[in-house]
Amino acid sequence: MKRLLLLLILLSGNGCRQETPPPDVVARVGQAYLTRDELARALQLLPVQIDSTEASQQVIEQWITTQLLYQEALRRGLRNDPEVQRLLEENERSVLISALLERIYQEEEAASEDPLTPSEVQAYYERYKEQLRLREPYVRLRYLHTTRAEDAQTVHQTLQQAAVVSDSLWNALVAQYAANPEEARLLASRYFPESRLFTATVLASLREALQRLRDGELAPLITIDGHYHILQLVERLPAGTIPELRWIYDEVAQQARIQARKQIYARLVQRLRNEARVRGELELYP
Repeated sequence: MKRLLLLLILLSGNGCRQETPPPDVVARVGQAYLTRDELARALQLLPVQIDSTEASQQVIEQWITTQLLYQEALRRGLRNDPEVQRLLEENERSVLISALLERIYQEEEAASEDPLTPSEVQAYYERYKEQLRLREPYVRLRYLHTTRAEDAQTVHQTLQQAAVVSDSLWNALVAQYAANPEEARLLASRYFPESRLFTATVLASLREALQRLRDGELAPLITIDGHYHILQLVERLPAGTIPELRWIYDEVAQQARIQARKQIYARLVQRLRNEARVRGELELYP
């Protein structure tokens, strides 16, 4: 959302300004125009997928608001205010520094044949796994839903009667009866934070049932809006457990990438300091 706001601010300052509007204009404030290309770029920065018509309207309305405020600031002569000029200079430095760092990070990563190997992720995990302990309970589930009552009864009875539910048995049930097989396989394949499951209000009964289950227990068949839900808790890991790397691989890879960029940053700053000293451009005064 911050990136979207920044883009809208930049569009407000650099938007198309001409007496004749461009052919693909979608909004105008004074002599500033918002084009379809600019709208498309702003939509790409939205953090979640929402209705495209609603999203477009939100972006357009925000652009209009930003442009109205920007033009009013110009009319009041705020650009010439000394404090405003100081802030503009600081913001310019910040934007340029951010652009420089991003360019250097990309160059360094492109120069490497394999910017982040699985072995590097594994090494980071081994080094910091004590700090990666779970902050909340994680669970692995057998869960599926269907609109057919008979299918739901079949799955529920199978789980109830089986002494051991193997992965092959569960996958066979999912393939034959699940309305969303991909979801059912995913929930059974790894551990997820319990607080992030079944968060929709309509699924409150599922969330409550999950909270009551112990390892291996099967919840009673649950019906919600014509869907029949089968829920079995395979295992709950308490907060403080050290997670396996495969559960949090993407998060660990991201942290390892951030650490690598910090090292690039430190080397860059040190090199620039050394070069500035050689040129006689860096001095420290008592």
